[in-house]
Amino acid sequence: MQKQLTALATILLLSGATQAYAETNVIELLDDANLDGNVIEMNITGDNNSLSLTQDFALGAWGENLMDITIEGNNNGGANGSIFSGVALKSGLQPGELIQEGFDNSMIVNVSGNSNLFSFLQNGAHNSLQASIEGTGNQAAVQQYGQNNHVSFSQMGSNNSINISQRSF
Repeated sequence: MQKQLTALATILLLSGATQAYAETNVIELLDDANLDGNVIEMNITGDNNSLSLTQDFALGAWGENLMDITIEGNNNGGANGSIFSGVALKSGLQPGELIQEGFDNSMIVNVSGNSNLFSFLQNGAHNSLQASIEGTGNQAAVQQYGQNNHVSFSQMGSNNSINISQRSF
């Protein structure tokens, strides 16, 4: 199922509390799950923030995938066709893409500021990510493959860049 939304006021989506306040935030949701599967909770305040969210729930698996995203500011995610530079470019990910494939994965993402690029991919089971980005012009790319990977990071300031890749099998 694919839903593309352009926020002009408050948007309420899915079974959680999903809101976007501003003129031109774009949120694309690609969500494949059964009734017990995936949960997305969002609160976005600002202009020109852009995200593409994908969650694929493994059939027959136990445990939902969860995304909890809060953004305050402008031009965050993958706004205006942005591309990574420096170490984040080496990830091969596209800014604004948040992807969870498998089951029992969680992402908690808090972004405050402007023009921050980020992308996160979790493929497998029991992976977790907690990200806090504050400031301007920061870049973050994280990939986790396999099971029981956990990452927590915080970026504060301007023009910081991080690329994390974890694999376990």
